[in-house]
Parts: sequence; C-alpha cells; structure tokens
Amino acid sequence: MRVHPDEGNTLEPERTNRSLSHRILVLSNPQSRRYRARLVDTVIATIEAGGREAIRLETFADVDRTVEAVEHLMQQYPSEITDAVVIGGDGTLHLAVNALVGHRVAIGYIPSGTGNDFSRGFFGKRYNDQSDAKWIAQALHGELVTIDLGQINQRYFVNVAGIGFDARVVQQLRGKKGWFPSVRYVGAALRSLLFEKANTIELAGSSQKLLALSRRPCFMLNFANGPYFGNGMQIAPHANFHDGSLAYCYIENAGFWKKLLAFKRLYQGRHIDFREVHCGQFHAVQVVTPGLPIEADGEWLGETPAFVRTLPAALSIRRASA
Repeated sequence: MRVHPDEGNTLEPERTNRSLSHRILVLSNPQSRRYRARLVDTVIATIEAGGREAIRLETFADVDRTVEAVEHLMQQYPSEITDAVVIGGDGTLHLAVNALVGHRVAIGYIPSGTGNDFSRGFFGKRYNDQSDAKWIAQALHGELVTIDLGQINQRYFVNVAGIGFDARVVQQLRGKKGWFPSVRYVGAALRSLLFEKANTIELAGSSQKLLALSRRPCFMLNFANGPYFGNGMQIAPHANFHDGSLAYCYIENAGFWKKLLAFKRLYQGRHIDFREVHCGQFHAVQVVTPGLPIEADGEWLGETPAFVRTLPAALSIRRASA
C-alpha cells in the first residue's frame, strides 16, 4: 500500500513483489502534477528493469511524519535499502535529507519542482535542461560524491537557511502552491520590503568576522551551503558544497530604494558590492535574539533562538559522471 499524507493510519509503502536484498527507496511529493506522477512510474519501471526492487514512499508535509515513515522502512529492511531516488523540488529534497541523514544511503535527485535552487547550484542545471532519461540515469548510476549539510536547531538543510526578510517571505507563502512561483515570490518579497522592520541580531560563537556584525540593524541573514535561493537569487556566490563550512550573507538595514536595488541585483550575485552586505564563511554560530523568523530550503521552521552549524561531508549524492 502506498503512503498518502492524508492517511495517518498506515506507514506501509507500495513495493514490488521481488525479494531482492538491495532495494531502492523512491521518495516523491504526492502533490506533484500529473506529469511528475508519470515520471515516478518511469523511475520505478527503470529500477525493476535493472533487476532491483523499488519501494515507493510519498512524503508528508510534516517532516516528523516523513522521518517516521522512513525509519519504519529502515527497521523493516535493515541494511537492505542502499539507495534512494528523490523526485520533487527543494522542499521534497529537504524532507528526504532530514529523513535519510545518518543512514548509509546514496541519494539520486531528480529536481522536478518549481524553484529547484539546489539543482541550480549543485548540478548547474534545472529539470527542463535535460531529458527524463538522463535525469533517471544520473539518479541511479551517476558518480557518488559527498557534500556538506547545514543544521539549524534540530533541522538539517542542504541548501540555504535564513533569518529575517526571506524567512518572512516564506512565512507569507506557506501553503500557497501553484504556477509562476517566481512571480509569487517577488510579490511577497516586495510586500516585505515595504513593511519588514530591521532587527538587531545578537550573535555568539567563534567566528570573529561574523560576530563583529552582532547587534547591527539587520535586514536579513543567510547561512548558505549552496549559492542560490528564492527561485534563482544568487544570495551567496562564495558558497561551496564541499569546503566543510557554511557561507554567510549579512545584509544591514538600508533605505527602501537601496534595498530594492540590492534585491534586483541578487539574481546576478551583485548585491555583494554594496557596503551594507557582508559575506564570509563560518562553522558554527548561535543566534541569541528570540522571536525572529527562520526558514531553511524554503521551509518555514519557526522562530529564533537558533544554533547553526556545518556538517562536513554528511550526505552522499549522485551527479553526472565525469
């Protein structure tokens, strides 16, 4: 039986009738459009044609329920689930990473969502840039590499986390799915530019450059494993998935028109030329100030205080073979 988010009475997955010792978990978003459902079926058929068993699991909107479902499978098939294919957008990948981190599972990712900012930064391409056949081959047989993860409180993130402006935008967009995500994001961002107040953020930790910014009026503060967020904004051009650290981008408060210009330049990564923008790397930091909004990978997490750190080489993921 397939798991659906509205069926809380079962965690039994849909699986093939094979009895093989090596199984591949296929994680997908049940809210995906019809063509993505066909993509999931094609992935499963490809796995079966290769002589392996596919276990299909649909993610829940709630991360804890997704983690519970995956843990149930890991206990049911100890040491047998060696790979996972994740099909969906940044939010689906976020759920999958939080469920799979700590398990010895290689992840193949097909970025069939709307924003796909992780894919922009890591693969250098988005879903429409290559055929389904190539994405499936990469997810199943691509080169396996390790990348860093970020952690903010108890939540892991694979791409970018933020406090302040962008987290408020994510909060405004919660539950609002549909076409033209870039337009919806820009609209919510412009509203936040008009009405979001600067915050004084108190920081603690060992990164002296970052701590020097503590208590300055802050418009937004981002912690980045990858360079892109917000459907194509290059918030941290200096971010690197493999360097063992997280990048930060601290934007001080400024007048409305200057913030608007900086917002426009985010798409080219040219916001870093403003004197109000401070960038660097760090390994861990404590956000002491309470009550500030938090997002990670485009998912609303709640409010500060928060402890943020990097987890070097914490995730195994497949990419196109060299």
